[in-house]
Amino acid sequence: MTGNVFFVKKDGLYLIGRARNIQKQMRKVKPDEIIAILETDYPLAFEARLLRRYRNHRLPESCYFKFTEKEALLCKNEFGIKGNLPRTLGEEFFIALTASVIILFSSTAILFKLSFLPSFVICLSLFFSSFPMLLLFFLGDFGGYNCSDLNLFYSWFNRIRALIVAILLLSLSFFIWKSYLF
Repeated sequence: MTGNVFFVKKDGLYLIGRARNIQKQMRKVKPDEIIAILETDYPLAFEARLLRRYRNHRLPESCYFKFTEKEALLCKNEFGIKGNLPRTLGEEFFIALTASVIILFSSTAILFKLSFLPSFVICLSLFFSSFPMLLLFFLGDFGGYNCSDLNLFYSWFNRIRALIVAILLLSLSFFIWKSYLF
């Protein structure tokens, strides 16, 4: 479902939108200036994040925004390589996965420093590292990239992947705990 997300200026206001056929949409909108266009596999998710991020500048019940030049430049930067917003739901999964790995290594280091037994340390570290994945499963997002304005089933694949990883981490933790007790 490839599409485009665009950022244009028209009559002193800025418009953020999405389109499958960008040429047709630009003929319809007739912008004064095309600031940025991004082709992505998940245009709905990226557009929703932009609309949410700049909601305080949004004119009521429209996709038009009133930006200063600095704010317009910040919005334009989101379309570039150095943008802070994840462009796909898969990127959110990898943000949560990175958090799990960081928690795994940091909790392992801290617990070893506290002189716990190695199997107990690994067990607890795996348990703690499952939290970002559980959050992604239950909330649909991780790291503040709220997906509440997306369709419920739009993020189901991410949630299922997160649940599988969380179950694997918790299972490993359980089996290590079980072997630690016996």
